[in-house]
Amino acid sequence: MTLTTQYALDVHRMRAQGLPEPPAPGTHEAKLLRAWWVARREARRQWRADRARTASSAAPRSLRRSTGRA
Repeated sequence: MTLTTQYALDVHRMRAQGLPEPPAPGTHEAKLLRAWWVARREARRQWRADRARTASSAAPRSLRRSTGRA
């Protein structure tokens, strides 16, 4: 039985029982991918902010060599 025929059978069964239809296959995937993408973006921003804060306070600046020129 294919996914489409299983969904059609489920819709028919739910309508016969007077219950709401199940969501169509794949309808939630866009929302799921969007939520994952937003969470990943926020985690990346937080990681960069933490890295910039610890790098600026922990690492000393590099020393410049004096060339002896005026």
